[in-house]
Amino acid sequence: MQQPLEAKPKRIAVVGLGAGGIATLRAFSGLPEDVRPRIIITAFDDRESVGGLWVPQDDVPEPPALPKTPLYPGVRTAGPHPGMTVPNVPFEPETPLLAPRDAVLRYWQRLHNDSLLSSTRVLLQHSVLSANWKGSSSMGEWHLTYIDLTTNVTATKVFDHLIAAPGVNHIPYSPPFAGQEEWLHQDSRRVLIHSMWYRNDSIFHNRTVLVIGGGASGLDVARHSGRSAKKVYWSRRETSLSLRFFNAPTGVESVPAFSHFASDAVHLSNGSALPQVDFVILATGYQVRFPFLTAGGVLDEVDSDSPQPDDHLTTNARYVHPLYEHTLSLDQRYPLSALFFIGIARNDPTGIACYAQALFAAHTLTQPSLLQTRLQLLSALKAREDRVRADSGVEPGRNGHKIDSGYGARAGYDADGPYQDLLVHSLRELDPSLAGQSGIPRSGFNYTERWRRSASMNSLQVMYGWHARLVNEGEGLDGWEGDFVRGVRSEADYLDAVSRFVEWWEEHKDSVTASSI
Repeated sequence: MQQPLEAKPKRIAVVGLGAGGIATLRAFSGLPEDVRPRIIITAFDDRESVGGLWVPQDDVPEPPALPKTPLYPGVRTAGPHPGMTVPNVPFEPETPLLAPRDAVLRYWQRLHNDSLLSSTRVLLQHSVLSANWKGSSSMGEWHLTYIDLTTNVTATKVFDHLIAAPGVNHIPYSPPFAGQEEWLHQDSRRVLIHSMWYRNDSIFHNRTVLVIGGGASGLDVARHSGRSAKKVYWSRRETSLSLRFFNAPTGVESVPAFSHFASDAVHLSNGSALPQVDFVILATGYQVRFPFLTAGGVLDEVDSDSPQPDDHLTTNARYVHPLYEHTLSLDQRYPLSALFFIGIARNDPTGIACYAQALFAAHTLTQPSLLQTRLQLLSALKAREDRVRADSGVEPGRNGHKIDSGYGARAGYDADGPYQDLLVHSLRELDPSLAGQSGIPRSGFNYTERWRRSASMNSLQVMYGWHARLVNEGEGLDGWEGDFVRGVRSEADYLDAVSRFVEWWEEHKDSVTASSI
């Protein structure tokens, strides 16, 4: 049974109003009516509107100044959006299965507007500079220092709980490749940038381009650069999923993993060289860092090879430790439920995963009896990390917050069930009265519906086929995209659209230029 809160209201800070922060507001808005009046939420975001990285930025700064978002015109979701949503909140009717950026932004903004409690205060264009815990392992307060970006006025506000949800696509990871300075200095026309600064293919005009990285951004940059570059090479590691499932786009040559720079050429892992390359773009991902926590002495930054202690929070730019299920800080310097992270997990559908984390945070924060002891939770974390080692063959500190290791088969979740189910079902097991409450399924039902698993299993086919048709036939609801989503409104409708497209693709993929993605 939901326990009453203490007489004193809980003051909660939410940092970030992208998917993680909005899912958090959604979870708190669904708490029982007798609980909601006893929580006071203040949400901070440094953008001019909610939506996180989906909010466009027109004035992209030159390196090394960081853009507010890495997204570029024409970007689509990395998979079919029906599997990425918060439960029972589908995209607006007739949204293409690979949703355009503006449709994704409208989705999260609509969810935000529907998830505000009367006591919630939203501070846009307010950047949190530091979060400092003042107290002990049993009691204390968070002191958040923030700046109003419209006035440059700095202030400090006090909270009982902190939920960090700023996203992890803000600080680019640029590997320190050997010889890069020598390569750059040899010819002033040479360029080396991270894909975070990429906005349109005009920068590649008459260039010989090397794209390094096999993820979604690497695929997009390789595809777009081929429209204006003289020549494009796409470098991927042998372990890259894209190498297994995606041919190089038309006009793009797939090459082995990158090795190093030299003054006369870029070199690949097979010993070959590309002397003609004069533009290198790194689609190499982002660092897992939270500068406002580090500035407040809450999150230490350590080297990638350094051991991460169990008694206080550290990040090696890949992995924050110790976090229970990528969500709850187990740092001994403050009470359990003082600090949560939302949206840090990778390789899991955004909406349903963030909402599961947020449900866990909302219920354990307002009902602390749902939490085991710190020692028990740390033991569970250690067991999970052992599973990661067994599944992936690498240390958790290198694997990072990927959910495809340590949680069973990526598509079938044959081990303990989906990551998000473990979080939500644990609440129901500890307090059966939560079954059927907002976001928590009734007894005997799974948080992750079966159709979502089907959508996840078909995501690569949809991504591959949809991009192939976009290149060959263009975009727009008045054409082929509309054939699959016209009249579609509900989650069931969208699942049917996924099934129809997969069926079409299986029948026609041999006649479509598969390499045209």
